[in-house]
Amino acid sequence: MKEIINLTKLFINESLGFSLFFYNRKFNKKEYYKQLFTLIIVPVALIPAFFMYVSLMSATYFGLTMINQTSVFLSIGYIMATVLIIVFGVMYILSEFYFSDNMEELIPLPISPRKLIISKFLSILVFEYIFAAFIFLPILIIYGVGQGMGLFYVLLSFFVFVTIPVLPLSLMTALIMLIMQSTSLKGRKDMLQIIFVFIGIAVIFGVQIWFTSQLGNGDEADFQRIMNTLLTNNEGLLNMIGFAMPTSFLMAWALNKITLMSFVWVIALLGITFLACALMVAIGERVYIKSIVSGKIMKKGKRLSSDERSKALIKKSHGAMAVFTMDLRLLLRTPVYFFNNVSVVIIAPLCVWISFSFIQIPPEDLQGMQDFFREMPVLVNFLLIAFFIFFGGTSATTATTFSREGKASWLTRMIPVTAKDQIMGRTGVAILIQSLGILFTIIAVQSIFPLALSTLLLTIILGILGSLPILLFGLFMDMNRPLLNWDNPQKAIKNNMNVVITLFVGMAYTGLLIGVSGLLGYFVNSILGYGVFVLISAILSFVFYKVINERLESEFLNFES
Repeated sequence: MKEIINLTKLFINESLGFSLFFYNRKFNKKEYYKQLFTLIIVPVALIPAFFMYVSLMSATYFGLTMINQTSVFLSIGYIMATVLIIVFGVMYILSEFYFSDNMEELIPLPISPRKLIISKFLSILVFEYIFAAFIFLPILIIYGVGQGMGLFYVLLSFFVFVTIPVLPLSLMTALIMLIMQSTSLKGRKDMLQIIFVFIGIAVIFGVQIWFTSQLGNGDEADFQRIMNTLLTNNEGLLNMIGFAMPTSFLMAWALNKITLMSFVWVIALLGITFLACALMVAIGERVYIKSIVSGKIMKKGKRLSSDERSKALIKKSHGAMAVFTMDLRLLLRTPVYFFNNVSVVIIAPLCVWISFSFIQIPPEDLQGMQDFFREMPVLVNFLLIAFFIFFGGTSATTATTFSREGKASWLTRMIPVTAKDQIMGRTGVAILIQSLGILFTIIAVQSIFPLALSTLLLTIILGILGSLPILLFGLFMDMNRPLLNWDNPQKAIKNNMNVVITLFVGMAYTGLLIGVSGLLGYFVNSILGYGVFVLISAILSFVFYKVINERLESEFLNFES
């Protein structure tokens, strides 16, 4: 047991960089204060979002109370927490078990595979318990206070909470181990990580689609029948959604009403969780170390002929295009970069399309909304522009462009390209990703509310122009304070304060820009509103471009890799 605890501490330390933090506290005060500032500001920045989440869950509870369906509240929270843990836990599992560099040193040591597997899994659980606490604890507290539960509820809730990340992650880890040991997947680690994440996202949408389909096909009689069932049977909705995740039944039976059987259901849930862990360890002992040692996840590059090597060496491209290609390839082949930068442009439009697809809008209401769009083009245009800027503002592409290169950033300083090429190439990658989001959004919107070609052209051009200051500001931030000293690519994104600063500055800028130009366009003149928008965006973009262009070369010399 002591060996497992020590290994778990080692893996956690490696993930969080505690050793580097304490080293910097003694020998590198500048980096220490940067790390300390990040540790303080990130939780503080998340406080508003947390309170919004608690408010939403409170409103959901009171809404369910009104229709006599409070029994389903805990199940909704349980399923939501489980699905989110699976989606975000996949990357941690793959990173810790397969893509970390510590296995080469640990395998030769006299440590049993079982202890390695358990320790790695425990190190993942530490982070997942923190995440689960933010998601599920408010739900347990809201329900407990609202229903006037007592001490036994608190005790049983604790044991239920213990199982929340363990059960899904155990099964997911076992599944990943079985898949990764397949010889046909040799060299596909980056692709697999991306696929696993998007499978998790697909599960979320699948649950939503399935749940919506249970509410009928839009027929008024079916809807009335379902509502009557919900109002007369306070477990009707619970039975409807419980089949999406059977263990949610055990959790609901245990906590909705505290009886002697509640202890039985909790013990059953703990037993299932223990069996899932045992299954994961048993599978891991058979396939995990074997797949690592045999090198089945190591990719060998394709051997080039002498002619192909000569062509590759003498091939020359424009400086900006070379930087663009380099940055884009790094973004696409690293799953954590891909997910944090590219997934939002797919998920956000998909949410719009799914939301409208499953809302039965009467023809007269739909006609009224389309008439409103025609009568208020300025408001509609600025709403679309704001949504398009959202893709640029939430992207961490430019805010981490140098940080993503890490210790290999010296290559960037060596290549013979101008500062102008660097700016154009790196900003071009962000604009490409934003353009994908705009394209998917237009496809989703056009299927519901057809827009005129002039509206599309205007909003696309202004949306990209309006996001340029945010993208250049992110580039400016990462130029001045790149995070190059990391041992896990997740840190270049997750631990990078440039992303947080750019996000909040971008939100403030977007709100002011849309607010000022939109009000002028609506109350004064549409041409004036668009003109002010273009003027502000162009001036800010020019200022940031000039500053970066003048300082980039000198800042490169200050990079510490």
